[in-house]
Amino acid sequence: MPRYRNESFKVQKLSREFLAGCPVEGGFRMRGMAMTRVEVFVDAAFAFAVTLLVISFDAIPHTYPEMVIAFKTIPAFVAAVAQLVWLWHTHATWCRRYGLDDDPTVWLSALLLVVVLIYIYPMRVLLEGFFAWISDGYFPSSFDLNTYDELRFMFAFMGIAFAALCLTFVLMYGYAVRLAAPLALNARELTKTREMRAIWAGCLVLGLVLAVTAFLVPENWVPFAGFIMALIGAWIAIVERKYRHLAKTPKETQ
Repeated sequence: MPRYRNESFKVQKLSREFLAGCPVEGGFRMRGMAMTRVEVFVDAAFAFAVTLLVISFDAIPHTYPEMVIAFKTIPAFVAAVAQLVWLWHTHATWCRRYGLDDDPTVWLSALLLVVVLIYIYPMRVLLEGFFAWISDGYFPSSFDLNTYDELRFMFAFMGIAFAALCLTFVLMYGYAVRLAAPLALNARELTKTREMRAIWAGCLVLGLVLAVTAFLVPENWVPFAGFIMALIGAWIAIVERKYRHLAKTPKETQ
């Protein structure tokens, strides 16, 4: 594992011997294959967040109609868990690629967890509302939104919370870029790191656009504001295409 000088937040440069022993996945050397205490804590917190998605909304059904209603909430639950898995996987991949376990990593990971635990409840609310809306009520929602102003606020809250999540990843990848020399990132790895920072920076902007748009569009268009987040896929494709040719560098030296 890499060693650190926490008092100066500087990582000691990794040795050739250490790098030679790192497995390579997708052209990236995995410097953090051994799980750190920070990563274990983050994994446990994400597992707890998934549990919250269940116990915050669902009581044990006692009748057949209650069981049917519980089954109808499954799509929203699955969609919410999928988002949490995406965020968890991003953090896990970052840890494996860079193997950092210093003070800035601890604080950034803690910030991620705080925002995630704030984010999960309104995320589930809006997902249930979305499935209820597109199914004309077939999929139930346990949360009532009675006015467009309430929906505007929920979208704005979600946009800001999502932007905060993205900001955390922007800072994490930006930190890895700053440590390119001590981590011995080769040209391909550095390009990929910058690519991930750009992806999350764009997602941050989309979150803020959602928050602003929710208050600018006419009432009848408020339910459609959430579709701004569908642009995430297009943004990722654009960034990957831009950086693809930059990643075509000579084979890395171990």
